[in-house]
Amino acid sequence: MCVTAAALAAPVAALVRRCGAPARVASRDDGHHFTFLDDGATVDALVDPDRELVRALDVSSPAPQTLRAFASEAAGPALPDTDFAFATSRAYRLDETRELVLVYDATLERLTRVAIGERAALQRVGIMPLPVDQPPFPYVAPVLRHSALADGTGTQTTIVRIDVDRNGIVRNVAVVVASTDAAFDATLASRLGDDTYAPARLSGRPIAGSVFRELRH
Repeated sequence: MCVTAAALAAPVAALVRRCGAPARVASRDDGHHFTFLDDGATVDALVDPDRELVRALDVSSPAPQTLRAFASEAAGPALPDTDFAFATSRAYRLDETRELVLVYDATLERLTRVAIGERAALQRVGIMPLPVDQPPFPYVAPVLRHSALADGTGTQTTIVRIDVDRNGIVRNVAVVVASTDAAFDATLASRLGDDTYAPARLSGRPIAGSVFRELRH
C-alpha cells in the first residue's frame, strides 16, 4: 500500500504526491475526509484543516492480509497491551495521543478494518467511543449553497481549503494540493471568493469554519 502510518502528522499534500489524487474529498460534520483507493483497500485520511495535517487513517478491505500488514507496520515490533475492548474491536494505546484500533466481523471472524491516529480524531468519527463524561460534539459543517465554479470531471485535480465566516461568506481560499495547471490554480481565490455557504454551527449557533473542496478540471 502507498498509504502507511508514516502519513500521520504529515501534510496531506505529501500523501497526495505519494498516492495520487484522492477518490473523494469531503468536509462533513464528523471531520474532513480525504478518501483513497489503495491496493484493494479504502483509506480514509482525517485531516486537520488548520494545519492541513493527517490526524488519523481509517483502512477497510475485504482482504485481511492487507489489513494485517498495515496494522503490523503501524504498531511496530509488537502490539502493546489492550487499551479498550469492545464487542467487535480492540484498541491499543501506542503513545500518549495515538491509538490503534482493530475491527473484526463477528460473523466471518476476520479482520475488516484498521484505524490509527490521534484519539480525539478517532472518537470524533465514532471509531472509538467518547468518554462517558464527555457530551457529543454538536458541530455541523459548512454547506455549499452556490458556487461560480463546478467541481468538473477532468483529469487534473486541485484541492482547496475554503474558510467561511459565521455569515457564510468566503474569507479565504488556499490551494492545498496544486494541479499541474498553475494558471487555473492561480484564479481560484478570485473565482471562489463570491461563493456562498450555510455557515458551520456549534450547538445550533453559526460559527466560522473551513471546508476542503476538490476541483477536477
